[in-house]
Amino acid sequence: MAEDTPMNIAQKICDLCNNRNSKYCCPRCNTLYCSLDCYKSEKHSECSEGFYRDCVSEELASYQADDESKQKMIDILKKMQAEGGDTNGLLDDIGDVNDEIENIDSDDEEEIELHERIKDLNLNDADAIWNALTEDERNEFEAILNQGDVGSIMPQWEPWWMYRKEKKLVEDVNEKDVEGQRLKLCPVLKKVPEITSLTTVQPSKTIRYNITNVLASYTFVMRYFNGEIDATEWAIYFLNICANLDANTNFEELTIASGLIETDKESLDVMKHDTILIIQGPSEANKNYYCKAALSQLHRIFTEAKTAGKSHKTDSNSKGDSAKDKNVFSKKFPEHEIKNLSTLDVSKVKKCIKKLEYYLSYVESCSMDFEG
Repeated sequence: MAEDTPMNIAQKICDLCNNRNSKYCCPRCNTLYCSLDCYKSEKHSECSEGFYRDCVSEELASYQADDESKQKMIDILKKMQAEGGDTNGLLDDIGDVNDEIENIDSDDEEEIELHERIKDLNLNDADAIWNALTEDERNEFEAILNQGDVGSIMPQWEPWWMYRKEKKLVEDVNEKDVEGQRLKLCPVLKKVPEITSLTTVQPSKTIRYNITNVLASYTFVMRYFNGEIDATEWAIYFLNICANLDANTNFEELTIASGLIETDKESLDVMKHDTILIIQGPSEANKNYYCKAALSQLHRIFTEAKTAGKSHKTDSNSKGDSAKDKNVFSKKFPEHEIKNLSTLDVSKVKKCIKKLEYYLSYVESCSMDFEG
Protein backbone atom coordinates (compact mmCIF):
# COMPACT_ATOMS: atom_id res chain seq x y z
CA MET A 1 0.00 0.00 0.00
CA ALA A 2 1.23 3.55 -0.77
CA GLU A 3 2.04 5.82 2.11
CA ASP A 4 0.83 9.46 1.94
CA THR A 5 1.12 12.31 4.38
CA PRO A 6 -2.23 11.94 6.19
CA MET A 7 -2.74 15.26 7.84
CA ASN A 8 -1.88 17.73 5.08
CA ILE A 9 -4.77 19.84 6.39
CA ALA A 10 -2.48 20.96 9.21
CA GLN A 11 -0.01 22.43 6.69
CA LYS A 12 -2.48 25.10 5.50
CA ILE A 13 -3.44 28.45 7.03
CA CYS A 14 -6.86 28.89 8.66
CA ASP A 15 -9.31 30.31 6.07
CA LEU A 16 -11.14 32.31 8.75
CA CYS A 17 -8.45 34.11 10.79
CA ASN A 18 -5.61 33.81 8.23
CA ASN A 19 -3.20 33.59 11.17
CA ARG A 20 -2.66 30.09 12.47
CA ASN A 21 -2.28 26.69 10.86
CA SER A 22 -5.59 24.96 10.25
CA LYS A 23 -6.35 21.82 12.25
CA TYR A 24 -9.81 20.96 10.96
CA CYS A 25 -11.84 20.96 7.78
CA CYS A 26 -15.55 21.81 7.94
CA PRO A 27 -17.31 18.80 6.37
CA ARG A 28 -20.12 21.07 5.11
CA CYS A 29 -18.29 23.83 3.25
CA ASN A 30 -14.67 22.53 3.20
CA THR A 31 -13.42 25.63 5.00
CA LEU A 32 -10.15 25.01 6.85
CA TYR A 33 -10.15 26.39 10.40
CA CYS A 34 -7.93 26.31 13.47
CA SER A 35 -10.25 26.53 16.48
CA LEU A 36 -13.82 26.53 17.78
CA ASP A 37 -13.74 30.34 17.95
CA CYS A 38 -13.03 30.53 14.23
CA TYR A 39 -15.68 27.87 13.51
CA LYS A 40 -18.29 30.00 15.33
CA SER A 41 -17.05 33.31 13.88
CA GLU A 42 -19.22 35.62 11.79
CA LYS A 43 -17.36 34.68 8.61
CA HIS A 44 -18.49 31.08 9.10
CA SER A 45 -21.86 31.77 10.76
CA GLU A 46 -24.07 30.68 7.85
CA CYS A 47 -22.56 27.19 7.90
CA SER A 48 -22.16 26.79 11.68
CA GLU A 49 -25.69 28.01 12.44
CA GLY A 50 -26.98 25.54 9.87
CA PHE A 51 -25.14 22.78 11.72
CA TYR A 52 -26.68 23.82 15.06
CA ARG A 53 -30.09 24.05 13.44
CA ASP A 54 -29.71 20.52 12.07
CA CYS A 55 -28.73 19.21 15.52
CA VAL A 56 -31.85 20.66 17.14
CA SER A 57 -34.12 19.59 14.27
CA GLU A 58 -32.79 16.02 14.47
CA GLU A 59 -33.32 16.01 18.21
CA LEU A 60 -36.90 17.21 17.72
CA ALA A 61 -37.47 14.52 15.11
CA SER A 62 -36.03 11.77 17.29
CA TYR A 63 -38.86 11.84 19.81
CA GLN A 64 -41.98 9.73 19.41
CA ALA A 65 -45.36 11.17 20.31
CA ASP A 66 -45.79 9.54 23.73
CA ASP A 67 -45.94 11.05 27.22
CA GLU A 68 -42.32 10.26 28.08
CA SER A 69 -40.98 11.84 24.89
CA LYS A 70 -43.13 14.92 25.32
CA GLN A 71 -41.86 15.32 28.86
CA LYS A 72 -38.27 15.16 27.56
CA MET A 73 -39.12 17.84 25.02
CA ILE A 74 -40.60 19.99 27.76
CA ASP A 75 -37.42 19.52 29.81
CA ILE A 76 -35.33 20.75 26.88
CA LEU A 77 -37.54 23.80 26.44
CA LYS A 78 -37.42 24.45 30.18
CA LYS A 79 -33.66 24.48 29.95
CA MET A 80 -33.89 26.92 27.06
CA GLN A 81 -35.93 29.20 29.30
CA ALA A 82 -33.37 28.81 32.06
CA GLU A 83 -30.57 29.72 29.65
CA GLY A 84 -32.56 32.85 28.82
CA GLY A 85 -32.51 33.83 32.49
CA ASP A 86 -36.29 34.06 32.93
CA THR A 87 -36.88 31.33 35.51
CA ASN A 88 -35.26 33.11 38.50
CA GLY A 89 -33.77 29.84 39.77
CA LEU A 90 -37.15 28.20 40.37
CA LEU A 91 -36.48 25.21 38.12
CA ASP A 92 -33.54 24.18 40.32
CA ASP A 93 -35.89 23.87 43.28
CA ILE A 94 -38.59 21.76 41.68
CA GLY A 95 -39.03 18.46 43.56
CA ASP A 96 -41.89 16.04 43.18
CA VAL A 97 -45.21 16.80 41.54
CA ASN A 98 -46.88 17.96 44.75
CA ASP A 99 -44.10 20.43 45.48
CA GLU A 100 -44.37 21.73 41.94
CA ILE A 101 -48.09 22.36 42.33
CA GLU A 102 -47.67 24.05 45.71
CA ASN A 103 -44.84 26.33 44.54
CA ILE A 104 -46.24 27.24 41.15
CA ASP A 105 -45.67 30.82 39.96
CA SER A 106 -45.87 32.70 36.69
CA ASP A 107 -42.89 30.87 35.17
CA ASP A 108 -44.44 27.47 35.94
CA GLU A 109 -47.69 28.61 34.42
CA GLU A 110 -45.83 29.34 31.21
CA GLU A 111 -44.38 25.82 31.28
CA ILE A 112 -47.78 24.26 31.82
CA GLU A 113 -49.04 26.41 28.96
CA LEU A 114 -46.21 25.07 26.80
CA HIS A 115 -47.12 21.50 27.70
CA GLU A 116 -50.69 22.17 26.65
CA ARG A 117 -49.54 23.76 23.42
CA ILE A 118 -47.43 20.83 22.25
CA LYS A 119 -49.21 17.82 23.77
CA ASP A 120 -51.22 17.04 20.62
CA LEU A 121 -48.53 18.01 18.11
CA ASN A 122 -46.44 15.73 15.94
CA LEU A 123 -43.02 16.08 17.56
CA ASN A 124 -41.41 15.03 14.27
CA ASP A 125 -42.70 18.28 12.72
CA ALA A 126 -40.25 21.08 13.54
CA ASP A 127 -42.51 23.67 11.90
CA ALA A 128 -45.44 22.67 14.11
CA ILE A 129 -43.29 22.98 17.25
CA TRP A 130 -41.98 26.36 16.10
CA ASN A 131 -45.48 27.67 15.47
CA ALA A 132 -46.50 26.64 19.01
CA LEU A 133 -43.75 28.73 20.64
CA THR A 134 -44.33 32.27 21.87
CA GLU A 135 -42.35 35.18 20.46
CA ASP A 136 -40.13 35.19 23.58
CA GLU A 137 -39.46 31.46 23.27
CA ARG A 138 -38.51 31.87 19.62
CA ASN A 139 -36.18 34.74 20.48
CA GLU A 140 -34.52 32.62 23.18
CA PHE A 141 -34.06 29.78 20.71
CA GLU A 142 -32.45 32.09 18.15
CA ALA A 143 -30.23 33.66 20.82
CA ILE A 144 -28.94 30.21 21.78
CA LEU A 145 -28.18 29.45 18.12
CA ASN A 146 -26.41 32.79 17.65
CA GLN A 147 -24.28 32.22 20.74
CA GLY A 148 -23.34 28.71 19.62
CA ASP A 149 -24.72 27.29 22.88
CA VAL A 150 -26.91 24.54 21.45
CA GLY A 151 -24.84 22.03 23.40
CA SER A 152 -26.26 23.50 26.61
CA ILE A 153 -29.76 22.24 25.76
CA MET A 154 -28.92 19.18 23.68
CA PRO A 155 -28.76 15.87 25.57
CA GLN A 156 -25.17 14.59 25.66
CA TRP A 157 -24.78 11.32 23.75
CA GLU A 158 -23.52 8.41 25.84
CA PRO A 159 -21.18 6.14 23.81
CA TRP A 160 -22.12 2.47 23.82
CA TRP A 161 -18.53 1.33 24.50
CA MET A 162 -18.23 2.82 28.02
CA TYR A 163 -19.24 -0.38 29.86
CA ARG A 164 -16.44 -2.63 31.13
CA LYS A 165 -17.07 -5.66 33.32
CA GLU A 166 -14.92 -5.66 36.45
CA LYS A 167 -12.62 -8.59 37.17
CA LYS A 168 -13.83 -10.51 40.23
CA LEU A 169 -12.65 -13.68 41.91
CA VAL A 170 -16.27 -14.69 42.45
CA GLU A 171 -18.58 -13.71 39.62
CA ASP A 172 -22.04 -12.39 40.40
CA VAL A 173 -24.71 -14.20 38.38
CA ASN A 174 -26.47 -10.89 37.75
CA GLU A 175 -23.32 -9.46 36.17
CA LYS A 176 -23.77 -11.76 33.17
CA ASP A 177 -27.23 -10.30 32.66
CA VAL A 178 -25.81 -6.77 32.87
CA GLU A 179 -23.22 -7.50 30.19
CA GLY A 180 -25.86 -9.07 27.96
CA GLN A 181 -28.08 -6.01 28.28
CA ARG A 182 -25.19 -3.65 27.55
CA LEU A 183 -24.23 -5.58 24.42
CA LYS A 184 -27.75 -5.02 23.09
CA LEU A 185 -26.93 -1.30 22.96
CA CYS A 186 -24.01 -1.93 20.60
CA PRO A 187 -24.28 -1.79 16.79
CA VAL A 188 -25.33 -5.12 15.28
CA LEU A 189 -22.37 -7.26 14.26
CA LYS A 190 -21.86 -7.97 10.57
CA LYS A 191 -21.24 -11.60 9.65
CA VAL A 192 -17.99 -12.05 7.74
CA PRO A 193 -15.98 -15.06 6.52
CA GLU A 194 -12.91 -16.37 8.33
CA ILE A 195 -9.66 -14.65 7.38
CA THR A 196 -8.28 -17.96 6.07
CA SER A 197 -10.96 -18.01 3.37
CA LEU A 198 -9.83 -14.58 2.12
CA THR A 199 -6.07 -15.16 1.99
CA THR A 200 -3.54 -17.95 2.33
CA VAL A 201 -0.92 -15.48 3.59
CA GLN A 202 -0.53 -15.07 7.33
CA PRO A 203 -1.81 -11.54 8.09
CA SER A 204 0.77 -9.15 9.48
CA LYS A 205 0.37 -8.20 13.12
CA THR A 206 0.81 -4.56 12.11
CA ILE A 207 -2.74 -4.68 10.71
CA ARG A 208 -3.80 -4.14 14.31
CA TYR A 209 -2.25 -0.66 14.19
CA ASN A 210 -4.18 0.21 11.03
CA ILE A 211 -7.40 -0.98 12.67
CA THR A 212 -6.53 1.16 15.70
CA ASN A 213 -6.29 4.24 13.47
CA VAL A 214 -9.74 3.42 12.07
CA LEU A 215 -11.21 2.91 15.55
CA ALA A 216 -9.67 6.14 16.88
CA SER A 217 -11.15 8.08 13.96
CA TYR A 218 -14.51 6.38 14.51
CA THR A 219 -14.72 7.38 18.19
CA PHE A 220 -13.69 10.95 17.38
CA VAL A 221 -16.36 11.42 14.70
CA MET A 222 -19.07 9.72 16.76
CA ARG A 223 -18.49 12.21 19.57
CA TYR A 224 -18.13 15.11 17.13
CA PHE A 225 -21.63 14.49 15.79
CA ASN A 226 -23.00 13.60 19.26
CA GLY A 227 -23.96 10.12 18.07
CA GLU A 228 -26.03 11.41 15.12
CA ILE A 229 -25.29 9.85 11.73
CA ASP A 230 -25.92 11.27 8.29
CA ALA A 231 -24.06 8.69 6.22
CA THR A 232 -22.68 10.98 3.50
CA GLU A 233 -21.63 13.83 5.78
CA TRP A 234 -20.28 11.39 8.36
CA ALA A 235 -18.20 9.48 5.79
CA ILE A 236 -16.73 12.69 4.35
CA TYR A 237 -15.64 13.92 7.76
CA PHE A 238 -14.33 10.49 8.74
CA LEU A 239 -12.15 10.25 5.63
CA ASN A 240 -10.81 13.73 6.42
CA ILE A 241 -9.14 12.37 9.55
CA CYS A 242 -8.67 8.63 9.00
CA ALA A 243 -5.33 8.30 7.23
CA ASN A 244 -5.57 4.53 6.82
CA LEU A 245 -8.87 4.40 4.93
CA ASP A 246 -8.43 7.70 3.12
CA ALA A 247 -4.81 7.43 1.99
CA ASN A 248 -3.83 3.78 2.64
CA THR A 249 -1.34 4.97 5.26
CA ASN A 250 0.15 2.04 7.19
CA PHE A 251 1.10 2.30 10.85
CA GLU A 252 3.74 0.44 12.83
CA GLU A 253 3.29 2.08 16.24
CA LEU A 254 0.23 2.20 18.47
CA THR A 255 0.85 5.75 19.72
CA ILE A 256 1.00 7.17 16.19
CA ALA A 257 -2.03 5.20 14.99
CA SER A 258 -4.21 6.50 17.83
CA GLY A 259 -2.72 9.97 18.23
CA LEU A 260 -2.34 11.30 14.70
CA ILE A 261 -5.53 13.39 14.60
CA GLU A 262 -4.94 17.13 15.03
CA THR A 263 -7.18 18.42 17.84
CA ASP A 264 -7.01 19.94 21.31
CA LYS A 265 -5.40 17.94 24.13
CA GLU A 266 -8.68 17.25 25.95
CA SER A 267 -10.36 15.83 22.84
CA LEU A 268 -7.24 13.84 22.00
CA ASP A 269 -7.16 12.32 25.50
CA VAL A 270 -10.85 11.40 25.25
CA MET A 271 -10.29 9.82 21.84
CA LYS A 272 -7.34 7.75 23.08
CA HIS A 273 -9.32 6.59 26.11
CA ASP A 274 -12.30 5.68 23.91
CA THR A 275 -10.03 3.72 21.57
CA ILE A 276 -8.56 1.77 24.49
CA LEU A 277 -12.05 0.95 25.77
CA ILE A 278 -13.10 -0.40 22.38
CA ILE A 279 -9.97 -2.53 22.04
CA GLN A 280 -10.38 -3.88 25.60
CA GLY A 281 -13.99 -4.84 24.93
CA PRO A 282 -16.79 -5.34 27.45
CA SER A 283 -14.99 -8.16 29.28
CA GLU A 284 -11.93 -10.43 29.17
CA ALA A 285 -14.05 -13.23 27.75
CA ASN A 286 -15.46 -10.99 25.02
CA LYS A 287 -12.53 -8.71 24.17
CA ASN A 288 -13.12 -8.28 20.44
CA TYR A 289 -16.86 -7.52 20.64
CA TYR A 290 -16.55 -3.73 20.66
CA CYS A 291 -14.03 -3.78 17.80
CA LYS A 292 -16.40 -5.84 15.70
CA ALA A 293 -19.35 -3.61 16.63
CA ALA A 294 -17.51 -0.41 15.64
CA LEU A 295 -16.24 -1.85 12.35
CA SER A 296 -19.71 -3.24 11.60
CA GLN A 297 -21.29 0.19 12.06
CA LEU A 298 -18.60 1.76 9.90
CA HIS A 299 -19.37 -0.78 7.19
CA ARG A 300 -23.08 0.14 7.32
CA ILE A 301 -22.34 3.88 7.24
CA PHE A 302 -20.11 3.56 4.17
CA THR A 303 -22.63 1.28 2.48
CA GLU A 304 -25.37 3.88 3.04
CA ALA A 305 -23.04 6.65 1.85
CA LYS A 306 -22.31 4.71 -1.35
CA THR A 307 -26.04 4.31 -2.04
CA ALA A 308 -26.68 7.98 -1.24
CA GLY A 309 -23.87 9.03 -3.55
CA LYS A 310 -25.41 7.13 -6.45
CA SER A 311 -28.91 8.53 -5.84
CA HIS A 312 -27.89 12.12 -5.00
CA LYS A 313 -28.52 13.42 -8.51
CA THR A 314 -32.08 12.09 -8.51
CA ASP A 315 -32.73 13.47 -5.04
CA SER A 316 -31.46 16.94 -5.92
CA ASN A 317 -33.80 17.12 -8.90
CA SER A 318 -36.80 16.41 -6.68
CA LYS A 319 -35.98 18.96 -3.98
CA GLY A 320 -37.44 21.92 -5.86
CA ASP A 321 -41.07 20.94 -5.40
CA SER A 322 -40.77 20.13 -1.69
CA ALA A 323 -39.26 23.55 -0.96
CA LYS A 324 -42.58 25.18 -1.83
CA ASP A 325 -44.23 23.41 1.10
CA LYS A 326 -41.80 24.66 3.77
CA ASN A 327 -43.23 26.73 6.61
CA VAL A 328 -41.78 29.48 8.79
CA PHE A 329 -39.25 27.38 10.72
CA SER A 330 -37.94 25.58 7.64
CA LYS A 331 -37.59 28.88 5.76
CA LYS A 332 -35.93 30.63 8.69
CA PHE A 333 -33.54 27.73 9.35
CA PRO A 334 -33.17 26.06 5.94
CA GLU A 335 -31.74 22.59 5.58
CA HIS A 336 -28.07 22.71 4.67
CA GLU A 337 -27.84 21.75 1.01
CA ILE A 338 -25.75 18.67 0.24
CA LYS A 339 -24.05 20.66 -2.54
CA ASN A 340 -22.00 22.46 0.12
CA LEU A 341 -20.35 19.18 1.06
CA SER A 342 -17.29 18.02 -0.79
CA THR A 343 -18.10 15.28 -3.26
CA LEU A 344 -17.79 11.79 -1.83
CA ASP A 345 -15.69 9.60 -4.09
CA VAL A 346 -17.89 6.52 -4.55
CA SER A 347 -14.99 4.45 -5.88
CA LYS A 348 -13.00 5.23 -2.71
CA VAL A 349 -16.03 4.35 -0.59
CA LYS A 350 -16.22 0.94 -2.27
CA LYS A 351 -12.56 0.29 -1.44
CA CYS A 352 -13.19 1.35 2.16
CA ILE A 353 -16.07 -1.12 2.40
CA LYS A 354 -13.84 -3.95 1.17
CA LYS A 355 -11.08 -3.01 3.60
CA LEU A 356 -13.56 -2.85 6.50
CA GLU A 357 -14.77 -6.34 5.59
CA TYR A 358 -11.15 -7.55 5.68
CA TYR A 359 -10.58 -5.87 9.05
CA LEU A 360 -13.73 -7.49 10.42
CA SER A 361 -12.50 -10.90 9.31
CA TYR A 362 -9.13 -10.19 10.90
CA VAL A 363 -10.68 -9.23 14.25
CA GLU A 364 -12.97 -12.27 14.06
CA SER A 365 -10.03 -14.63 13.57
CA CYS A 366 -7.04 -12.89 15.16
CA SER A 367 -6.21 -11.04 18.33
CA MET A 368 -6.13 -7.28 18.87
CA ASP A 369 -3.89 -7.88 21.89
CA PHE A 370 -0.87 -5.59 21.49
CA GLU A 371 1.09 -7.40 24.17
CA GLY A 372 1.27 -10.57 22.14
